[in-house]
Amino acid sequence: MREKIETFSELDLTLEHLYNNGLLLSSGKQGNPMTIGWGTVGIIWHKQIFTIMVRPSRYSFKLLEELSEFVINVPTQELKKQVAYCGVKSGRDVNKIEKCNFHLEKSNNISVPYIKECPVHYECKIVNKNDIINSELDRDIIEKYYNEGDFHSVYFGEILGVYKKK
Repeated sequence: MREKIETFSELDLTLEHLYNNGLLLSSGKQGNPMTIGWGTVGIIWHKQIFTIMVRPSRYSFKLLEELSEFVINVPTQELKKQVAYCGVKSGRDVNKIEKCNFHLEKSNNISVPYIKECPVHYECKIVNKNDIINSELDRDIIEKYYNEGDFHSVYFGEILGVYKKK
């Protein structure tokens, strides 16, 4: 059973974890997990928004486009190996849920399931998407992160609920 988190002050752990260890983005009806290391939480359009970036070459991109929903799972330190695995393997080629011995649970507000082993999860509905425009991006960022092209798309997910284990 999970309880709803009502205030942003309880979510400081998420951003620290994002910076240090990564989070697991789940997409698609089967909850395909992908490790993310970049994201922000804030207020846009008077809505609580979780902003993520996904490259069009990723399998998760296809799943985001199909459902327009996603879950951000906040893993524990004990899941470090699984988080690393989900960052190097594609859901096109392998069932990462099975390989990582994850268990999925039905979300409260969307059709994408969350990962039971993660103590906190965000349920998000995409309200906007933009593509990064390389001609407007700082050259140092392009050289460091996009030397092969494949510029990210930016997804703005309205946070419909944040839940934690009791």
